[in-house]
Amino acid sequence: MNLQQLKTNFLRFISGTDFSKGVLLAFDMVLKVSVAYYFDAIPIGVSLAIGSFLVAPSDVPGNLKHRLFGMLTALFLGVSVTLLSGLLQMNIWLELPIYFVVIFFLAYISVYGFRASLVTFTGLIAFVLGFANLGGDNLIMHAALIAAGGLWFIFITSIYWILRPEKHQELLLGETAQLTSKFLAIRSKLGNRNERENLLKEQFNLQISINDLHESLRESLIGNRKRSGRSNSARRKILVFIELVDILELSIAHPVNFQKVDELNEDFPEMISAIEKLLILMSDRLQDISNFLIDGKTIQSHKKIPEQLQFIDDLIETYKKTEPYPQSRPMILLMRNLLDYEKKQYEKILSIERILGAINDRNKVKLGHRKIEQFITPTDYSFSILKENFSLSSTIFRHSLRLAILMIAGILIGHFFHLQNSYWILLTIVVIMRPNYGLTKERSKQRILGTVIGGLLALAIVLLIENPWVYVVCGVVSLIMAFSMLQKNYVGAAIFITLMVVFLYALIQPDAVNVVQFRIIDTIIGAVLAIIGNKFILPAWEHLEIENTIANTIEKNIAYLKEIDKYYHNKEKLSNSYKLARKEAFLAMGNLSAAFQRTSQEPKSNQKQYASIYRYTVLNYTFLTSLASLGTFIRTHKTTEASIYFETYVNYILKNLQAAIQKLNQSVQLEYNEDYSLDAAEEYLEKENQKLHDIRDQEVKEGYQEISNTLRTKMQEVQLISEQLKWLHQVSINLKNITSKKTYERLF
Repeated sequence: MNLQQLKTNFLRFISGTDFSKGVLLAFDMVLKVSVAYYFDAIPIGVSLAIGSFLVAPSDVPGNLKHRLFGMLTALFLGVSVTLLSGLLQMNIWLELPIYFVVIFFLAYISVYGFRASLVTFTGLIAFVLGFANLGGDNLIMHAALIAAGGLWFIFITSIYWILRPEKHQELLLGETAQLTSKFLAIRSKLGNRNERENLLKEQFNLQISINDLHESLRESLIGNRKRSGRSNSARRKILVFIELVDILELSIAHPVNFQKVDELNEDFPEMISAIEKLLILMSDRLQDISNFLIDGKTIQSHKKIPEQLQFIDDLIETYKKTEPYPQSRPMILLMRNLLDYEKKQYEKILSIERILGAINDRNKVKLGHRKIEQFITPTDYSFSILKENFSLSSTIFRHSLRLAILMIAGILIGHFFHLQNSYWILLTIVVIMRPNYGLTKERSKQRILGTVIGGLLALAIVLLIENPWVYVVCGVVSLIMAFSMLQKNYVGAAIFITLMVVFLYALIQPDAVNVVQFRIIDTIIGAVLAIIGNKFILPAWEHLEIENTIANTIEKNIAYLKEIDKYYHNKEKLSNSYKLARKEAFLAMGNLSAAFQRTSQEPKSNQKQYASIYRYTVLNYTFLTSLASLGTFIRTHKTTEASIYFETYVNYILKNLQAAIQKLNQSVQLEYNEDYSLDAAEEYLEKENQKLHDIRDQEVKEGYQEISNTLRTKMQEVQLISEQLKWLHQVSINLKNITSKKTYERLF
């Protein structure tokens, strides 16, 4: 990374919403403590600051109603748990059962999703702080001040959100454009057969991140539409988001059949190189769009992409003239299809540039989706969700029990060994504990590494500089950096959290060495407890749960295929049901990729099904890319009427997918028929293809060297749709026969 890139990253960091929220939190907490210090009322200032600290984690962008509800719920739990912890001043053996129930309940709330998990975090942090005795002797006053401090922080963050409502949206759009740019760059390298498997894995992981950004944008842009719907700027951002989703679909849609691409690479490598260069140029263009959204940099106009498109067109003509004809016709049609996709991709990029060029114009912008709110993934907050998950089969239920057991173990260790500040053990467990083993292990490593580095840095500063004002400044800066990095760089966050704690204690007591020593010891104890707990206490191994994820992915692909089939028969305006099915299929694939990634992080002894899970992941992704290719072609080209033989292929594909789901011990109801055999359908497609080739041959005999656009489109349609149907059918067979290694090898 060069100096310019470091400068850009630094400027983006300090101009980002995470950093500004960190500054806001630090300013609020320091102001409260400073004013209290001035009036010799430090406990009051500390209590008010704790209120801000407890509310801050649940301050995440999104729907305004959900945001306020989440923050108020977090504050309510924080105050309630503080009161409960203060009232429980009895024998430890009588307290432990109550602690267990409270911790389980707090952790179990996270069953409602991401925002609820942040509320859970607040409640657990409040529970841990109860052991730190920060509130003085008056418990009721302490709790009331926490509530007041939290309400004040909710108020000022809401003002901030109102003043800068669009900054976070622009950053999310910029990050989405950036990751989509990387996605295109990876696609450009897939022509390399030797690197393809690693690139596909990288692509899986990247799509997980893109899917998460898409969901955040849906909630931020669409969820707040009632408030910002009158803003043309907000409408234009929605249009940019829609185009970015389409670009992802187009980039996934080609190339699909790698066997064909490999043949083209051997036969005409110049074409593959030219397409690679084109993809890189479009990737760079998306990066320019990202820079505009994040940094406000001007998008410079250039003609490189149109020139490269023309170069590819010329290459096709050269191939056409130099290779034997009509034998070369199938390869020419393949190249034409690839070029068509790239042109559609470029049109989407141009559309984004036009929208951004008029982002603040006052002219009215209409959105084509009347029911655009359907695209937000709803969260069910009903009591039935708690009831349904109240069993050992639920991952969250097991996680809640495990967390409660480990927290009790941490309390007992601190009690019997009289560890200094033993609540750090509990804090470590709360921060790094995750429902699955892989993430907990990774978080533990990061926590220990960050604590050791932060402790050594803080110790060096404290030993070299004996100035309380330096400690104050370093502590405030550490608080800002820790909160800013918490979501995206946990090692960095752990470093600054440790720095902040050491500087705080350096102001209170002179022996900083002991502070660092005990913090590292307590962190290691907490991390070891978390890892052991995840491995041996009601373990939730991903490979045991992943069958449901695989089955869900296949079901979503089925729904997407049905919508494509429906649209092919009745090509009118693209329905919301089609777009919803597409969205659900992409999200399901992202979830499967994430589950596979978590499986790869589990102990080797638990990876006996790793090869099968990997094949399921790759085959489902291959199936989705083929669906995207088929759907995109039908949507963007004028096609003929769908035949009954198209239905025949679809029905056989559905039959195979049903068998694949049943093999996963799942049940699914599908309707399909076998009025026509697959052989008859294949024979029909071959006849249609030959009929069009005969027409073209006759044209050539009559002296018409240039093919008409109508005939070319029909030939492209028959070739692409027949190839995709055969490919989808083959992949569906492979999914049905997943236990066969030979099946997987044939696919690649």
